[in-house]
Amino acid sequence: MFSMNGLLMAKSAPSVAFIRELYARMMLARIVDEYAWSLHQQGYIHFVARSCGHEAAQVGSAICIERGTDFTLPYYRDLGVALTLGMTPYEVFRSYLQAVRSGESTRANCEQGMPNWGYHKYNTVMGPAPVATQIMHASGIAFASKLRKAPVVTVAYCGDGATTEADFQEGLRFAAQHQLPVVFICEQTYQQPSLTVPEGIVHRDVDGANVVAVYSAMQEAMQCAREGHGPTLLEMHIVRLSSSSSELDEQPAKEPAKDADRSPSDNAWSDDPLLYCRSLLQQMGGWDDAWASQLHVRLIAEVEQAMQDALRDIRDPSPE
Repeated sequence: MFSMNGLLMAKSAPSVAFIRELYARMMLARIVDEYAWSLHQQGYIHFVARSCGHEAAQVGSAICIERGTDFTLPYYRDLGVALTLGMTPYEVFRSYLQAVRSGESTRANCEQGMPNWGYHKYNTVMGPAPVATQIMHASGIAFASKLRKAPVVTVAYCGDGATTEADFQEGLRFAAQHQLPVVFICEQTYQQPSLTVPEGIVHRDVDGANVVAVYSAMQEAMQCAREGHGPTLLEMHIVRLSSSSSELDEQPAKEPAKDADRSPSDNAWSDDPLLYCRSLLQQMGGWDDAWASQLHVRLIAEVEQAMQDALRDIRDPSPE
């Protein structure tokens, strides 16, 4: 669906073409999220952890991870991470629908099918059920990489619900003590207080609606870890949204704000990552309404087909 060529070349200031590709990936995550919510409303699945509003934090960071080399430990909202690392929309829907049999479902078996985004081919580690334990796991993987002198970075994601857990603090403390090649990413809502981290970890607050700011911060953190300079915690401040991607066409583009000027808005749509990215492209002279419309139509068609294929294969699995 997307090409990785060119993305790995964007080591300096992102080009218009690069930002357009980031926008396309965010749009894909938004549409898949909406279709998963549609499956929930139709009764196929009983639990969907929405990622709407997280797209810039997820796509802008995951695009910096070297697939098949680095290790990634996502958390249950990280749909955009999974898609950026190579999971297809079809695989996403199969993950959501894995508990469904012959078109029938119950609340109990669908909750067991909560996505964990494990993807062995690209070193994406299956997420555990207990909150925050992936932080400890990430520090352990990074410790092993350091012992082996492997040029590998481990990236662990979490939400604000993980930050009060003992595993979160202990994982950060262990990484700081041993100066491990690990990047921790917390997708933090604005309502949550800023995190306190142990000495020895670089801590950065990042505007989680600005995909370019996320990308730049993540590039720096990955380089720091890969060169042996220790761990980084990126606190991505986001506003969780729930509205439909179809409303994007009706929303005014937002004037991008500097990180220092960012604050929660009465209108959550002003913090929408897709609108923010559109404004960035407009300022660069790189926005094209026809391109955006064609992109949206194409992605809708691809995601719709992927969902229908997943529903068909769940209902009528091929004989082994």
